[in-house]
Amino acid sequence: MSWKIIISALLLALVVTLVACSQTSAVPNPTPTKPSTSSTPATTQAPATSNTPANVQPPAPAIPQQPKNEGPKLIKVGDLLSNPDTYKGQQVALKGKVVTLCGGNGCWFTLNDGSGTIYVDLAPSNLTLAKQKLGATVTVYGELTQAKGDTYLIGKKVEF
Repeated sequence: MSWKIIISALLLALVVTLVACSQTSAVPNPTPTKPSTSSTPATTQAPATSNTPANVQPPAPAIPQQPKNEGPKLIKVGDLLSNPDTYKGQQVALKGKVVTLCGGNGCWFTLNDGSGTIYVDLAPSNLTLAKQKLGATVTVYGELTQAKGDTYLIGKKVEF
C-alpha cells in the first residue's frame, strides 16, 4: 500500500514540474522598436510556433576572457644553470628524463633535458618518486635554490 502512495506522489510531482516548466513568462524587450522609415512596405512575421514569445532576444555573445596563468613557464636546465641568479627563488618548470633516483625512498632525483642535468630535492615538500619512474620523462615544478655553491631545485610537484 505504501509503495502505491509513494509512486502516486512522485508522478504528481513530475506532472506539476512538467506543467510549470512548459509555461513561459513573457520577457519584455529591453530595446524599444523604432518605426520603419524606409519606403519599402513593412513585412509581417509568421506567428511563432513554439511556446516562446517572438520578441525574445537571443543571448549576447560570450565575452572572451584572458587565459588563466597556468604557472611557471617551461625552461631549459642549461639556461637555469648558466643564469642561476635570474631564477633564484622563483617558481620554475623543467621537463626532462629521470636519470638517477634516490635508492631509499625516492626523495630526490636528477633530471636531464639534453641541455644539462640538475638535482631535484623532493624531501622538503614531502614528495617521493617510485623507483619505476627511473628513465621516465617528467615535468617538475619547483623553486630554484643555491646552497654552498650548488644550484638545485626544491621540487613542489611532479607530472608524468
